[in-house]
Amino acid sequence: MPPYKWLVQRRVARAKEMLAGSASLADIALASSFADQSHLTRIFSRQVGRTPGKWRACLH
Repeated sequence: MPPYKWLVQRRVARAKEMLAGSASLADIALASSFADQSHLTRIFSRQVGRTPGKWRACLH
């Protein structure tokens, strides 16, 4: 696996962990090393198949 792909997967995994809590999407994006909330949403949607908000809603 190329290093960048591995890195993106790790960042998305970190975002998933944080989505289980109550942090805002903007805070999760920054803590997961994404540029901003829209960057998180774009990459997360590509990797997971749904937006972070929809993914979070399925958890609760």
